[in-house]
Amino acid sequence: MPLPTQLDYPVIAVGDLHGQLGFLDRLLAKLRTHEVWPTARLVFLGDLVDRGRDVKGTVQRVMDLLAEKPGSTCVMGNHDFALANAAGLLGERPVFWTDKYRDSYDHVPTFRSYTGFGPVYSTDDEWLRELDDLREAMPESHREFLRGLPWLAEASGHLFLHNGLSAELNEPAEIQLHALRMRRWADVMTPKLGTKSAEKWQPSYPAWFGADKLANVNPLPVPGRVQVVGHVKVDAPEVNAIRIRLDTSGGVAEPLTAAVLRSASAPPEFVTSNG
Repeated sequence: MPLPTQLDYPVIAVGDLHGQLGFLDRLLAKLRTHEVWPTARLVFLGDLVDRGRDVKGTVQRVMDLLAEKPGSTCVMGNHDFALANAAGLLGERPVFWTDKYRDSYDHVPTFRSYTGFGPVYSTDDEWLRELDDLREAMPESHREFLRGLPWLAEASGHLFLHNGLSAELNEPAEIQLHALRMRRWADVMTPKLGTKSAEKWQPSYPAWFGADKLANVNPLPVPGRVQVVGHVKVDAPEVNAIRIRLDTSGGVAEPLTAAVLRSASAPPEFVTSNG
């Protein structure tokens, strides 16, 4: 069943998890005592997998929470997208992602969590077989969940996505939002000449997941709506009129942070897994 993409307030947005089930459970223990919890919708900002040691348990906990709180959702992060492409969860398996997931992502904990052992990488063919083994070791419910993650979730005053809208694309914000809703990228987006996005253009890697690093710090504004993003680790939540940056953990150290959004105009309230 597709996850919802339209959220009612109050909303609790949770930063990148990266297999850190303990961080999440400690944060949940505090959130469950919060006055908005009974009526709140949850939105997870992506990057459920890689880095932390209990990826399988983290994915399952998120799925259980979404079932517990109808109207809640989770958006796709670049680590989720990399895994889904490299392991063939989306059907085709782009060479860009099989290579990049091997060379640039902290994937060993994901393998160990699902298969019980890490990859060997003895040959390129063996790496592809190991990715097949990873896919087959994942419960079908996890494969279906990860392949179906939306790229964007929305509330009347907020947009929830992993990285941010890109000012290095020719298309304006509303067109980018439409493409995010449709989970489309290279067939509808074009980079501005002279930008880093043009220099490093990759048809398999949407800027909204992290290919455009500037989109996290200074996203293309959307009047009347604040972008709530993860992706880049920050020392503390960063808030301005355009975006809220929420990834204070990066999957490496607490705190994991949630933003409680009571309404379209209310300032965010932050809850952390520690302290």
